[in-house]
Amino acid sequence: MNITPQFFNYTTPERASLSVAWYSGGNGGSKLLLLHGFPLFSQTWEPLLAYLPEQYHSISIDLLGFGHSDNPPDANLSSAYQAEMVKAFIRHYRLEHLTLVGHSLGGETALQILQDPEISARIDRLILLNATGLWRQVPEFFTNVAVISEHNALMRFKEAGLTAYLLLEKIFLHPEEISAETVEAYAEVLRQPYARECLVAAARQLTLGNFQQFQQCLTELDKPTLIIWGADDQILDVGDAFLFQAAIRNSVLKLVPACGHAPQEEKPAECAILIDEFLNGVYHGQTPDAVNELDNQSPEAEAALSELQKTRQAENERNVSTWRGYKLQMSRLIDRWSLGTVLLIIFIKILQLCKKLGMRPEENGWRKATGIFLRNEYSKFILGSFRLKYYRFQPVPTDFQSARQQLTAALADFLRRQSSFHWAVKPGLFQLRRRKALFTDIVEAFYDSNGVLLKLEPYFDDSRDSFAMLSADQLNQTLTQLIVIYNELRHVHDRKRPQIMLRRINRWLSRNRQFKYTVRMDLKLMVERIMTATFIHCEILPNPDSAMFLRKRLATPNIKVYKHPGWGLLNLIVRFTPDFSEADLWVQFHHVPVDGMPMQEMLAELKKTWGAVGSLTYPALSSPAAKPEMIYCGNRLFRARLYVNFDRFFAVRKYLNTHFQKEMNGPATVSSMIIWGMAQHPFFRDSKVLFPVDNDAEGTHAVPRERELSLIFIRPIHFLDVARPLEGFLQFQREFNQRLWRTRMGVSESYELLELYSMIHPLFYHIARYMMPAAFHEIVGTVGLSILRDAEMFISPLSDLQVNGFMSLSNMRVPTADGGTAGAISICGSKGQIKHYISAIENLSLNYHKFLALPETSQPGEATGDKRGRL
Repeated sequence: MNITPQFFNYTTPERASLSVAWYSGGNGGSKLLLLHGFPLFSQTWEPLLAYLPEQYHSISIDLLGFGHSDNPPDANLSSAYQAEMVKAFIRHYRLEHLTLVGHSLGGETALQILQDPEISARIDRLILLNATGLWRQVPEFFTNVAVISEHNALMRFKEAGLTAYLLLEKIFLHPEEISAETVEAYAEVLRQPYARECLVAAARQLTLGNFQQFQQCLTELDKPTLIIWGADDQILDVGDAFLFQAAIRNSVLKLVPACGHAPQEEKPAECAILIDEFLNGVYHGQTPDAVNELDNQSPEAEAALSELQKTRQAENERNVSTWRGYKLQMSRLIDRWSLGTVLLIIFIKILQLCKKLGMRPEENGWRKATGIFLRNEYSKFILGSFRLKYYRFQPVPTDFQSARQQLTAALADFLRRQSSFHWAVKPGLFQLRRRKALFTDIVEAFYDSNGVLLKLEPYFDDSRDSFAMLSADQLNQTLTQLIVIYNELRHVHDRKRPQIMLRRINRWLSRNRQFKYTVRMDLKLMVERIMTATFIHCEILPNPDSAMFLRKRLATPNIKVYKHPGWGLLNLIVRFTPDFSEADLWVQFHHVPVDGMPMQEMLAELKKTWGAVGSLTYPALSSPAAKPEMIYCGNRLFRARLYVNFDRFFAVRKYLNTHFQKEMNGPATVSSMIIWGMAQHPFFRDSKVLFPVDNDAEGTHAVPRERELSLIFIRPIHFLDVARPLEGFLQFQREFNQRLWRTRMGVSESYELLELYSMIHPLFYHIARYMMPAAFHEIVGTVGLSILRDAEMFISPLSDLQVNGFMSLSNMRVPTADGGTAGAISICGSKGQIKHYISAIENLSLNYHKFLALPETSQPGEATGDKRGRL
């Protein structure tokens, strides 16, 4: 293969163009299109190609974020998006009669490509080497790369050669066989800008696998397929090879003994023989269940592999049968019928008919719902990121002004490079919509303790020329008038205030004849940019030696004092330590353009980019600093925050997952256990709960789409069994797991509901909510729960739907000052509702075993076969 890359320009809707490196070699004849795996690149095919006969023409592509292709760390690097790039490559060069060869991530990408009928017609055969995609649980190798920890080889060491060796140690079965040339080839790629960041981003997006949906697609393949698998892969389970073989009808499996994750590098000669024989029809006519190996295995190994194959094949058939046999029944959304719910179901059926006739929504259902029901100030959520080293490699600032300026500059640079933040809100009568923000402007706002705005200091996007023709006096006059108008309207309803402000400032500009027409137009544009800018307010924390320092550091900012005046996505409260060596960010997000999980990932990226002085610690639970707090947030609603130790709760979860996974059809999840535990409290016993589900960007579609949320609605009391509480919970958990899986696959009733409702005018939502509130709440629930397990602090939003409040949880095992762990629980609702939430959450954290009638101190009943034992 020619080691000098050629380049293909790939244009995406989000980016003007991305440069994709590709290589070719051979003397013509049969074409092999080679897709490398994670964390490899095209040159890793060279050992294999050296052993292949010259009759083959090889074409190898560096996937986006890998090798010498562009490394955009903020882009989507999932297999579906890589597949779209490869399909564009095939079309551009008009490739036909291809043999598609995919290793690891490249194998999963190849299978995504084959879902496109037009491209599939150009591909004759498929070869998979240790492919990803059919895992139940993401392997540890990928999860370690995806997180910022001491286990992540990409982050531990700056030296690229050492990092490369640590990665290769996992890929190769025998590290002593790793040559210096191989290490240097990997190191050279890792030295490129953003190469490591892209590998981390790609590993995170590997965690979005769709097991059942992916299998279902495999069963529809009809291409002759060769599956090559290193029998001693340390990254992927060898059982996955049998899963692929069972799912793909016309396939043959070849295990390569004494080989790890990359057969093309570790055993290139053996792989070349297998591929050449396959392409020349040697394996034609072999039954799919025939497993041929290069060497004979021991009888024990053969028996173990045979049993594993049978088990995996039976599981595959059962899952595919479940997928294909499931039919939507929208009546499952309703537990209790009334005239109102009957009318709503009839309306839903009419929408389903319209969908079958070809009617399609203009926007995603979840995005439309947020624009209708999350329009108020208390509907915005807040995430915290603590102990940031915002000055990075520069000296620590010595005064408040330089600290503010340094942080603002660093923040502007980060925001400019992250397209996920480039959103603002477009106002409307019945619905807020999102719109792309074209500028990365930051405005520092200064308030007094009562929320009176004193000063605005804008930092306009310096990547382009902004308002160069305006004088400083013209800018200051307009800013002063904007401050006056804001303070006059400070107590106007948050939903109305921005539009009134904009009308009044534009009227003032139109009537101000001292400004020329062109100046007035420029000033109006400046005002609009300020209204959609990122707002930031800075404070200094008290002396760290104070006994209440942690309480004040972690005190939720009162956003009623620091309101964003317009429609910007971000509103930040920054708190510096007195020596300016650390900064804490409290970031308020407008929920209409974005959601919690991707924004938490962006804050994690920010912390990785800037660095941290140390880890976050919560106060000791027995100290005054850990007392619950409560803040009034308007409209007779409050936000409360408390700390709770969940050790006993997690002990019960571990016990359930050890003994009852089969009965639950999966693990007991934290979210479902919280929902069940809350239902044991009298106030929540009859409630229907709304739980947001983070769907991956691939969804169930061949064409990639934006990441989105969907919803699960469930009423725990429907499964309550007073006589047999454990059996009732197991039934509830089984149903929750099934709804969770179906929703992520896009085949649940709740997913369909959002898709259908997105086809109608938002006025219907308001009519249904006010005319038939009981029926509306019977479907969408009255209580909400959201969990961001990696968040340091997650302050709960509240929609107009959950009339009985909303609760959010962040990391539930943050270290406390006394050596324990705790989670921060945020609640939004009325004062009375918040008291019930606190009572319920404290009860479930201590007494969950009692909800299930599990003895706390009895020994496991192994002799009698009783699964109930000591927690």
